Amino acid sequence: MECLALASAVVEQFAPTAVRGSGHQAGQHSAVVPAAAPSVHVRVAVTWVSIFPLVTLGMTAMTLLGPRAAAWPTWLRALMLTGVVVPTAVYLVVPRVLALSVRWITRRHRRAAERYDRAPYA
Repeated sequence: MECLALASAVVEQFAPTAVRGSGHQAGQHSAVVPAAAPSVHVRVAVTWVSIFPLVTLGMTAMTLLGPRAAAWPTWLRALMLTGVVVPTAVYLVVPRVLALSVRWITRRHRRAAERYDRAPYA
């Protein structure tokens, strides 16, 4: 849950803003409103896409350690793996992947809105 809370904070920091109101006219100011945060489904996908490669690399590193790591108890191997993967994911990988996904989603919404604006009215 803490990871989702951190991801939400990152989204709020990197989320683009949407401008509400029509163009700038004399005496009129548009309100700047933050764009909506991605859904929980997007955050789950971003977290999985971020953690899967890190776990794969960690397991590969443990395999390369060979008999030394194999002799460790399972809980110690899990502790070592998660001790590296979780901070790396939370502080480095997830914020960047989340920012990219927010940009991608915003671009898709903007293009859809432009297509809707250009559509002929019946």
